[in-house]
Amino acid sequence: MGKVKKLSVTVDEQTLEEIRRLAPHVTVSFLIDDALKQELTRMRLKALLDEMEARNPISEEGRREGDRLWEQTVSYWTLARSQRSPKKKAESAATSSAQSKKKRKLPSPRS
Repeated sequence: MGKVKKLSVTVDEQTLEEIRRLAPHVTVSFLIDDALKQELTRMRLKALLDEMEARNPISEEGRREGDRLWEQTVSYWTLARSQRSPKKKAESAATSSAQSKKKRKLPSPRS
């Protein structure tokens, strides 16, 4: 870590309370520094993409295909995230348990 600079920030009270509740072991300074680094990375990537597009403009067909792939990716990750939720896991476990009770052993084939 290089030099650090102290500054003052204003944060929504509910946001701060939730951060402290969910991550009491993490300092707000660390979270803000990390968020700023992530935003800086996003801004650099956007600038790179803008520069690439200025050099080689994308066609309308290419843009539509990119939008379609983006929507597909977002839908996939949203579904994957929702399937990991505690509520979803509980529902899945209850369904599996009920289904396993309904299953019956098949007779073994005769030789």
